[in-house]
Formats: sequence, C-alpha cells, structure tokens
Amino acid sequence: MRALTCLLTATMVVVVTLTGFAGSDVPDLKGTWVMKNQVVMHEKLDETQPKSHVDVRKGFVDVDMTITIDKQEGFRFSGSKSTAKRTEAVAGVIGFDNKAVYMVDDDGITLCRLIAPDKMEQIYLHVTPHRSVAARGILTRKR
Repeated sequence: MRALTCLLTATMVVVVTLTGFAGSDVPDLKGTWVMKNQVVMHEKLDETQPKSHVDVRKGFVDVDMTITIDKQEGFRFSGSKSTAKRTEAVAGVIGFDNKAVYMVDDDGITLCRLIAPDKMEQIYLHVTPHRSVAARGILTRKR
C-alpha cells in the first residue's frame, strides 16, 4: 500500500509539472506588424537634428509604421522598423510571462503586451540629446 501511495504521488507530481510547462510556449512573433503610432514629441530647436521618422519638430502627429520580425530563436528576435522616411534595426525579447514584449531600436525602447496572437499594445519611448518622443499604438500582424 505504501508503494502504491508513493507511485501515485510521484505520478501526480509529474502530471502537474508537465501540465504547468505545457502552457509556457513562447509565442511566434515572426511576420509583418503594422500600426498607426500616435506620437507626441519635442526637439531642441537650437541644434542640427539627425534623421527622424517625421518632419515635425514638436507636437502631436500620427505615423504609419511597420515592424518586420524576420528572425526568432525562442524568446529572442530581430528585424526592422520602418516608416515612409526611415528604416532601422530592432532587437527584442519576450518576457517570462510570454505576454510582455520588449524591443530596442537605434535610439528608443518599445514596450508591448500581446493581447491576441496577432495583436500587441505598444508604448514607444525615445530620449536623445536632440529630441524626446512618447508614442502608443496597436500593432496588428498582417496575415
């Protein structure tokens, strides 16, 4: 009886452990994601400005943006971010909860949350000596 109890307990531990890991699949982010980024920005007007995704020196603007993730290994990924005026590289990781997504580009940080397999909420923050930008948008994967 004691051996049977130990066997059943061990079996339950294995089943519960495997069930816990079954839900931990890292999402596949590869593909083309599009959005209208709602931006507020300001620039230092007394300095020559480097390239920007928009022509506006300050204020509220909307920017159509595409993020293409073309390589992913587990929780790590890379690709590019582009607008009509500029393209730059992105690199990122998926958080431990498999919902948070963190990306960096040439000079900014993007914080995302997966809300569906093909949809992410996105906040972008950018601070350089030349300009500061805060933006948000909904990324939708093109199928």
